[in-house]
Amino acid sequence: MQPSLLSRRHLVLAALAVALPAARAVAAEPTGLLILAGAGYKRPVEALCAEFTRQTGIAVERSYGNLQQLFAQARASGRVDVLIGDADFIDHARDLSLPQRQMLGQGKLVLAWRRKLMGRRSPDPITDPVRDLPDMQSITLPNPQQAIYGRAAEQWLKAKGLWEPLQDKLKIVQTVPQVSAYLTSGQIDAGFFNLTEALAVKGQLGGYLELQPGPDSYTPIDIVAAFPADGTQPATAASRAQFAQFLQGKAAQDILRKAGL
Repeated sequence: MQPSLLSRRHLVLAALAVALPAARAVAAEPTGLLILAGAGYKRPVEALCAEFTRQTGIAVERSYGNLQQLFAQARASGRVDVLIGDADFIDHARDLSLPQRQMLGQGKLVLAWRRKLMGRRSPDPITDPVRDLPDMQSITLPNPQQAIYGRAAEQWLKAKGLWEPLQDKLKIVQTVPQVSAYLTSGQIDAGFFNLTEALAVKGQLGGYLELQPGPDSYTPIDIVAAFPADGTQPATAASRAQFAQFLQGKAAQDILRKAGL
């Protein structure tokens, strides 16, 4: 009987020796991330997350909207691992501390127009925006109080003396994808959004002009990935660090450059 008891004991110990390292490996596996991002950057963020998961195996949950919507979501849930958007908007977010930043690129404001929109002075409907915009019947932009490119469009229109004269033609929507949907369906003549969106739907547009920032235009837009401080939300700290490192790599940089950042 004694040899039998020893054999069973050895079997149990051997099973534990196999199981414990496996359990430790599972416990050490990085936790999935929650990334909030401005709706105008959904396409590149989706590509970034897919590549990050492919490289690391870490799952990424995503949520998109204008930045004010995302701020409200973060406050309500008490969690955000990464927030992608305009640095200045994030700096002024009430009760939301995301002090660690990684620069992704410069955001660019675009004025686009629908297909089959004929110009009065040339085949292109808009060659001089200040001159040609008053000829448009309808112009849309994201909400200036809530969205990066709505604020930039308002700044540009005011700098050019067009904000007040065009009030009866302006249609305010919530997000960049809504501007894009109106333009690509031909429901409006012209609209303001970001270069990233313009590049993604350029085959469905009549054309677009990239508007440069400056003192007589709009404030430069720094698109960043913002992270909580070290020591907060420890469950996702390792995953956040891996994502920050991933953003510096060639695959991520290629995705951002193709998106116009």
